[in-house]
Amino acid sequence: MIDSNGIVLRGLPGDNPMGFLAALGVQAALTEHDDHHRLHWSDEPIPRAVVSPKRDLAEIAEAVQAVAAAWLEGPALDEAVDPTLKLKREDIRGYLSRGRDAGAIGVLASCLLAEGSLDNSRKAKPSDLYFVAGNQKFVPTARTLLREVTNEEIVGDMNEPWRYHSRRASLMWDSVDDRRHAYSAADPTSSQNPKRTNPGAEALALVGLSRYPCFASPQGTLTQGCSGSWKRGDFVWPLWTVPATGAAVRSLLAQVAAPGGADARRADWYGAWGVSRVLQSQIWRSSQGGYGTFGPPRVVWEHD
Repeated sequence: MIDSNGIVLRGLPGDNPMGFLAALGVQAALTEHDDHHRLHWSDEPIPRAVVSPKRDLAEIAEAVQAVAAAWLEGPALDEAVDPTLKLKREDIRGYLSRGRDAGAIGVLASCLLAEGSLDNSRKAKPSDLYFVAGNQKFVPTARTLLREVTNEEIVGDMNEPWRYHSRRASLMWDSVDDRRHAYSAADPTSSQNPKRTNPGAEALALVGLSRYPCFASPQGTLTQGCSGSWKRGDFVWPLWTVPATGAAVRSLLAQVAAPGGADARRADWYGAWGVSRVLQSQIWRSSQGGYGTFGPPRVVWEHD
């Protein structure tokens, strides 16, 4: 759908963490060509991503595919890297250095690991948005997403309600991915109830992850937009109604947090920045396996 200001991506809802990350991925892919493409959100009960100036959906898909091809050749998702990214301390610096030296195609590295941030086993502690665990390995999962996604899947997931037609692996960022027994009418582990995904939205969200760097701290890895503990955390994201360039969006993401505590006064500026809502989802990790999911989103701040 196209309006006077740009193209409305009806398939990317801002109240779903994966829809939000996917919209960031659209802008990140377009920004590889220039920084004139702006992103904002429609003023609707379910806000939708809007990209301006107008671009054909097929052109957007081509831009995303170009980023996917470059990342597959880049250092962040190198096949030679530990598939879980649980690197030893001495290997983290080299991984991040290769990402930095690669420029745009290596930007994902600093959004996955932080130098000197280790878990209890003295291996790299990844981003709070690293949700895979157990038999599912992040690097091969991400590579499969980028390698196998088609232009038709990208266009479809940007433009239409998600169909959940694929059984390909998922990075678990969709708010419907929480398949704990308490919320499911059927056994979520049953082969008769397989998890289905939307590869176009998944691939876009992976590109959008490049807007969320992580950092080392005495308390462990700090991921932009996230707070709380590894097992029980929170992810906060803003929606805005003023078209913003990629650079402006990166600045906004670094500033917005859930109102309260040390950031209580910052919320006074949200309206002036064009922010219409701030949403929050809990991050849950299973006690068995450590798989992560997002809980239901809720509005924690809204412009009057």
